[in-house]
Amino acid sequence: MRPAAAVTALLAACLWPGAAWAQGIENGGFETGGFAGWTADPNWVVVDNTCGYYSGWAGKSWAWSGGKGEPALGVLKSKPFTLDKDAVRLLISGWSSIHGTGQPRRWNHVSLKLADGTEIDRVYAPDTTVFVPAYLDGSKHKGKSVYVEAVDDAEMATYSMLCIDDVRTADFPADFVQPVRRAGRFDPRKSLRLEDEALAIEADRANGSITRIMDKATGLDLILEPRLAGSFRFALPIPGKEPWQTLEANWIFGRDQKLSGAEVQGRRLTLRWDGPLRNYLGEAYDASATMTVQLRDGGALFELTVDNRTNLPVGETYFPVLGGIQGLGATRGALKATEMVRPSGTAAAPATTAATIFSVFNNMSPFGDQGPEQYYGYPEAQPQPWVAFHAPKADRSVQVGALDPADRQLYVRLELVPSSAGTPRDDGNWPRPAEVKGAPVGVELSLVDCKGGPAGKPYKAAPALLKFLGGGGPELLKEWARRRP
Repeated sequence: MRPAAAVTALLAACLWPGAAWAQGIENGGFETGGFAGWTADPNWVVVDNTCGYYSGWAGKSWAWSGGKGEPALGVLKSKPFTLDKDAVRLLISGWSSIHGTGQPRRWNHVSLKLADGTEIDRVYAPDTTVFVPAYLDGSKHKGKSVYVEAVDDAEMATYSMLCIDDVRTADFPADFVQPVRRAGRFDPRKSLRLEDEALAIEADRANGSITRIMDKATGLDLILEPRLAGSFRFALPIPGKEPWQTLEANWIFGRDQKLSGAEVQGRRLTLRWDGPLRNYLGEAYDASATMTVQLRDGGALFELTVDNRTNLPVGETYFPVLGGIQGLGATRGALKATEMVRPSGTAAAPATTAATIFSVFNNMSPFGDQGPEQYYGYPEAQPQPWVAFHAPKADRSVQVGALDPADRQLYVRLELVPSSAGTPRDDGNWPRPAEVKGAPVGVELSLVDCKGGPAGKPYKAAPALLKFLGGGGPELLKEWARRRP
């Protein structure tokens, strides 16, 4: 006869194929109805959809951090086990901040740790009540004794829950290790190239869109889908008889204009659109634009001047527009793990918060005809006017921020093009290749300058600074403080 434990594991594998009991992690699916194989603080309980809001778990039960109410804190920890595969896979749901905004800080995570407590990898709650798969990378520690630790450190009355299920060792899926397609060889007939020892930047000769920004230290490309590349966008609002009749969205898109001239001189690229410039309907306006990119101090300074000769004012200006961003990394898994980092806290005591928008892109704007978007106002929502993308495995970041913000209302804006799946699925909520049928997919980043300018006069957008650097949040804060004029 088989030992009772073996029979239990066999039954679990038959009834719940995703269960982890045969994978080296005891009671990884919590199907015993309790915490055998785990130690749990009192806020953690095993449930079977008691609250009624969750979906997508495996088997019957899962671990939930809400047993003592949402503000309760506590840790759930597995017994040590030998890591026999490259990763630990789990299902996770819950919240890492209020509405996924990263405010007031980021919380609720699951870590893979060595027996001595050293953290190997970490994932945060995905900001949804749908259980989604997550992978903790232990590929450099196979054969070692490790454990899993789930931490509810959110004391808020709402958006404080963390749930996990189906914890087991696993190899990475094929698409996670699939290499990222790199940009092709530079073609001087189609592109302009500006470079120094730190950066290589390319622009399209036809319309001036920025099609490549490469970090020479690592070979990482910021723009992986050049079909979504951009340069600038501004509005020429058409006033109505009443304020509510004003047509604010009379947009001039840089990508729709024909480049009139371009010049690379030393470390400076100058792009000119002599006009007339045409709006999204093809209507011509007596305006021109000049954009410069200057390489300096290991980064790039972007500047834009609009020569507005019309009787219309300049409205919102989106500059620079960097489209086709899919994350930072050499594999699809690395792209999905890339974090958007932005400043939080106060001007006197700045901090940072992060979100994995390249896996789950939360929509902050329920109205309009745009794709899902996120926007963060300066100084209302964040104390400094920048955003960054951080590759955890490479510990490398790229930071983009607006200079000269003193008299300007600024926003950091991100849009997922063309759309999202809404509710997160196994691989997040980005559209899958089969769904878009060859259409380009990526995040468009822009810094929105709301100051505006009078009719008939030139207007200069807030200049923007871009730089790759080592490290994450603390290094980004130091870099911005150092680089401010």
